[in-house]
Amino acid sequence: MNQFREQIDRFDAEIVRLISERTKVAREIAAVKAKENLPLYQPHREQEVYAKIQKMNPGVLDDESFRNIYREIMSATLKHEGSLKVGYFGAEGSFTHQAAQRKFGRSLSLASFRTIDDVFQAVEHGEVKYGVVPIENSTEGMVKTTLDALFKYDLHIYSDIVLQIKQSLLSTATDLSSIEKIFTHPQAYAQARNFILRNLPNAEWVETASTSEAVRLVAQEQSARFAAIASDVAGELYGLKPLVEDITDYKRNFTRFIVVGHDIAGRAEQNRTMISFNLPDSTGSLYRALEPLYEEKINMRAIESRPDHSQVWSYIFFVDLEGHADDEPMQKAFEKMRPLTSAFRILGSYPVDKSSEE
Repeated sequence: MNQFREQIDRFDAEIVRLISERTKVAREIAAVKAKENLPLYQPHREQEVYAKIQKMNPGVLDDESFRNIYREIMSATLKHEGSLKVGYFGAEGSFTHQAAQRKFGRSLSLASFRTIDDVFQAVEHGEVKYGVVPIENSTEGMVKTTLDALFKYDLHIYSDIVLQIKQSLLSTATDLSSIEKIFTHPQAYAQARNFILRNLPNAEWVETASTSEAVRLVAQEQSARFAAIASDVAGELYGLKPLVEDITDYKRNFTRFIVVGHDIAGRAEQNRTMISFNLPDSTGSLYRALEPLYEEKINMRAIESRPDHSQVWSYIFFVDLEGHADDEPMQKAFEKMRPLTSAFRILGSYPVDKSSEE
């Protein structure tokens, strides 16, 4: 037993030494970035590191375990390189908080904000460097508040994160029959609607700004008449146990989150681009605007429209595309689309988290 422990001690000493040496080199890179006015955090480089580690993995540990280890190494390195604060929507324990930790690790400073709009404002004013907000759920579609904020603020989508969502019913109650009020965010309520109709048809829904806010309110009341729909992680933070676990109606339930900031992301092996535009009120205007995407063989992942608050009965279209804005087919398509639209904007062109797309 002792000889194995001695081996472990030698390995640990070498690992600590190598991480320290890696950090010194990263600090030199940070100095070069500062001189060239480049961002400290570069998601395309992050993806390159993860891909490299996966190729080198001999298979003793699974790829996800190595990814988790390197996420924390890179998080600590970023903290060492300079001040980098990240904001996120919701309170500690929310799914967005979990997404922020998955993307940036636990070494960086994370700040919570009550609303999605608050996150965008904080990034725009420089209170935080980046913001993490939800943009799309696999069962409920696009998050309208995030789309409105993307149009309202002059920020770019910089990266994305996808999490599998498992909502639980959290309460001090011991059975469902005592619950009279359900606290949660509209998206979470929609994701568990069938469960609620079957099991709690008479319970009143109290809308909250986030799922973690719902847990905080129910934990504060300590009443068996109240329940929150949120993650088990949020429940643990506020001392609420799940009365029923995983109440989501569709078990393959995923939410995509985005990182927003002033920086523009570099091209990676796999990318996504989101654009927005207005259209003239004429027959076939949407068909004509989208035709260049078909001509250039660009895959459209999603399209959504939102009211343009600056004009009555005018709409903004948001289109999610596969590929990077610097790709030649994308540039050709955009050149054709601009004269057919107004207020055409590239909202972000960024690397896709390939592990989350699997």
